[in-house]
Amino acid sequence: MRSNYIEVLSNKVEIPIIQRDYAQGRTDSKTNKIRKDFLDALFDFISHKQTDKQAQIELDFIYGFSEVESNNKTTFVPIDGQQRLTTLWLLYWLVSVKENVSGTKTNFLSNFLYETRHSTTEFCRNLIQFKSEFSHEKISQEIKNQSWYFDTWDFDPSIQAMLTVLDDIEFRYEKFNAKDIWSIIGNSSCPFYFYKLDMDKVGLTDDLYIKMNSRGKPLTEFEYFKAGFAEIIADTKQRKRFEESIDGKWIDTVWHIILNSNSLTEEDDIALTVDNSFLNLFNYLTSVISFKKDLKDQEGNRYKNTVVSAGLLKTIYSETENQIFLFDTLDAICKQEKDNNAYWEDLFYYNKDEFATNKTRLFFTHKETNLLKRCLFNFADFRGFTFPEQILLLACLSNLKTPSNTFNDQIRTIRNLVVNSENELRDTVLGNSFSEVEEFIYKNDFQILKTFKTYQIEEEKIKNDYIKNSTSDKQSLQKLEDSDLLRGSISLLPLDNNIKNRAEKFLEIFDETDFIQNFQTKINLLLSFGDYTQDDGSLTNLMTSKHRNIRSFLTTPGYNKTQFKTKTQSTMLGCLDYFITNKDVPISKPIDDALFYYTTNPKDWKYYFLRYSSFRENSNQGNFNWYNNSDYCIWKMKERQFNGYHWDPFLYELAQSDNKLELENNYGSKLIFSHNRKKILISSIPEGFLFENGMADRTLNTLLDDLENSGVIDKDGKFIVAQNADGIDTEDRIEKLKQALDEITNKIKNGGQNEN
Repeated sequence: MRSNYIEVLSNKVEIPIIQRDYAQGRTDSKTNKIRKDFLDALFDFISHKQTDKQAQIELDFIYGFSEVESNNKTTFVPIDGQQRLTTLWLLYWLVSVKENVSGTKTNFLSNFLYETRHSTTEFCRNLIQFKSEFSHEKISQEIKNQSWYFDTWDFDPSIQAMLTVLDDIEFRYEKFNAKDIWSIIGNSSCPFYFYKLDMDKVGLTDDLYIKMNSRGKPLTEFEYFKAGFAEIIADTKQRKRFEESIDGKWIDTVWHIILNSNSLTEEDDIALTVDNSFLNLFNYLTSVISFKKDLKDQEGNRYKNTVVSAGLLKTIYSETENQIFLFDTLDAICKQEKDNNAYWEDLFYYNKDEFATNKTRLFFTHKETNLLKRCLFNFADFRGFTFPEQILLLACLSNLKTPSNTFNDQIRTIRNLVVNSENELRDTVLGNSFSEVEEFIYKNDFQILKTFKTYQIEEEKIKNDYIKNSTSDKQSLQKLEDSDLLRGSISLLPLDNNIKNRAEKFLEIFDETDFIQNFQTKINLLLSFGDYTQDDGSLTNLMTSKHRNIRSFLTTPGYNKTQFKTKTQSTMLGCLDYFITNKDVPISKPIDDALFYYTTNPKDWKYYFLRYSSFRENSNQGNFNWYNNSDYCIWKMKERQFNGYHWDPFLYELAQSDNKLELENNYGSKLIFSHNRKKILISSIPEGFLFENGMADRTLNTLLDDLENSGVIDKDGKFIVAQNADGIDTEDRIEKLKQALDEITNKIKNGGQNEN
């Protein structure tokens, strides 16, 4: 039933005890904005009504229950509408006092009762009887100075909110160019209309009554958004489209998605959740527009939400083109939910075993295939819905508006681009990315794509051309793209006649989970086929068991594409081709063969990495530094910097395997060998190891002299390892040194050396 405010208060209106506090007077920035917009709208309308006596304003629905008292009088108990009803009550009270209106003209104000807590009830009862003299700077100060005002009321949030709103109303009243507002808003001329719904008359339950009463401040934001947004739209047809859809199919569709999301608990208010979710979707679509057209507010800030970016919101949607984009997108979502609610499950998957040629694997940690639902629940904090997700969702929504037979391939391309363009997806280029993806979905033209990673764009073009001529390989390529280790970037394997077999073998041998769990074996397997490493500045990278590092290593690095091809790729192809030819050979065989080869052949650096697992320990990023142009002068880096932990891997292995040996510290220290208070420092050199005095007084270190006299070291302190003409070890330097030190120790124990 449509009723004006005074008609609503012709009978008692009681805010029940289970209702939340009056919130429009809260002082947080969000509520300040909501309150300001509402009061400005009221006073702007009052100003308009001065010239248009017939003007009215609708303030949406108020819901509640009607209770019949013993005297047959009816009390309306609001469930939804408390905030608006209270603010208007404060407005009418202040205007009546300012303009000395009393008697029968204001009797209706006494019908508005607060029962949320006793203090609020008493405050309202006293306020309605109070005749202000306006003797203070603010009306709130005068009220708080009255004898009937208790100090404890300073802790009642509803009372404090009412005082704040009264001050704001008074401020606007004083600025108003007329002092007869009552004649504009009072009695039969009341212009404030509601649609009053008695929920008991439509069969709604007490459970819903309690549920709706739990709704909080965000509902107010949504209600103000609806009212405010309609005012932005100048075109009558477009405004009607919005007003009919926002309370119809749009919100119904969001309601349906939320209700069937299995994400709600018994404590959740579905109505509030739906309203907030719709705002999340609206804010996302509006953000897309603002990024595409590079629209910012006067302070240079991008669009965030309907409250913070209210001014920018008006700028954006004053353009009919943007209205159409929003409305068409929302309509397309409604159609999809109605006609094909399995759309998202049929489009995306997470578990590798769910592979299908018409699906694209996603790699987000949340494991949610429905990106629309992700947006509804997670866009509120903006970064909770990542740039890659935002781009993928826009591509899907573009397809919903303009379906095509090539979309499954196109969304896979977009997935590949966003996943492999992590560093490229920034605020400064996001608008271009949005525009490119939209146009790509509409036209399927690869030349449109420019803002993503250059290497990946080129790869997508090459793959697309290859599949056109070799359709039988398409499934193999898709499975390869969907490997969690590669995630769309498959430049590791050349697109040639061997791609199908190599792709299948790669996925078999380098399974995403097994690679990490059995990293040492898999990385030794690669090493047994050659030098797969990649230079990283002054460092050399040998990969680690961390997923991110493996991905980076096996996908084309932009900083060194040439080396990626000549070393990493060639080694990987040698490995894959070997197992394609030797189908029944176990993984361990090439590793065993390589180690057996080294038993009778020179031992380069690869031998030591194959033989000793400690060489890789504590190298978080897989970085090593080779110096002196030698296979045996190496620093193992914990990270990248020499001011952090780093070790000589040869000395590290010796210290780990022999309790007689220890490293001074973790910063490139030498190895300490000590016995009977004699101490020697050992370091790596190309020819073997260097022995140096480790005592304060060299003359007392007879152990160093004994080692030289016995020929263990030469006169320069060098422990020489046998090598070929190319300077490559022909014996294991670690084993040789351990054996030598054992012999030295035994001789000393047996008295074979002079200990004086």
